[in-house]
Amino acid sequence: MEPSSSEDVKEYELSQAEILEPYRTQRLTKDGSVLDVWITATALVNEDGHMHAIATTERARLDTENAQGS
Repeated sequence: MEPSSSEDVKEYELSQAEILEPYRTQRLTKDGSVLDVWITATALVNEDGHMHAIATTERARLDTENAQGS
């Protein structure tokens, strides 16, 4: 089955034990503002080498691009 969205593609790549580079995305905060974040996704594999979960880490982007509102 072909992945249908960019998130599905990333999940598929992880399921194939491919290493994903951190990528930029946005999150909506409780107050309604948009926050730029970096996401790092890691496939968690069992002893047989099969993926059983995906762990993600999200970090707010505090670089100059984010500070300038781009």
